[in-house]
Amino acid sequence: MSAENLVEQYEKYCDVLSKVSDSGSVARLSEAIGDRLVLAPRGLTAEDGGVPGGLVEFSLRAASAAKSMSRHFGDPKTLVRVSLLHELGKLGDLCEGGDLFLPQESDWHREKLGQMYKYNDVCSRMNVGHRTLWILSHLNFDLTREEWMAINVSQGLHLQENQFYASSIDGIAAGLLAARLAVLHGE
Repeated sequence: MSAENLVEQYEKYCDVLSKVSDSGSVARLSEAIGDRLVLAPRGLTAEDGGVPGGLVEFSLRAASAAKSMSRHFGDPKTLVRVSLLHELGKLGDLCEGGDLFLPQESDWHREKLGQMYKYNDVCSRMNVGHRTLWILSHLNFDLTREEWMAINVSQGLHLQENQFYASSIDGIAAGLLAARLAVLHGE
């Protein structure tokens, strides 16, 4: 994707987010992490979003899927909001040099495994949901309990840390999980 397309994609992300969040929160997000978010990959390989802009692209696709499914799961604005925000933890720490994913330097990993990125060992260890909630707290995003819970369990109820909540998630969390699955499975 060209630099111009990455910027357009990020501007669309901010535009959609500003329709479902207060403008002060979006401005703080853009100021604090906007430069990193434009280029942020979502994973290690192209198949899991390991490309520049992969995180924003996935979030926009999840938001679109969530909006289309909202009649089954709850308030469309809330579903779009959590879909846009739920993977910000994949950026890594907010400090300089704290990116979760770094460009892969090993030719072998790039050629044999398709890993264009590698994990940053300096980045603090947190799961994606918890890091996302920490980032949003740091940026003073005001989340409802339902939004907080949806983001907390967004990486899947199969994970040990989320199994406790499996029998008690509400429509927003279920909608976000369904939207993620729809995007991940190409529906």
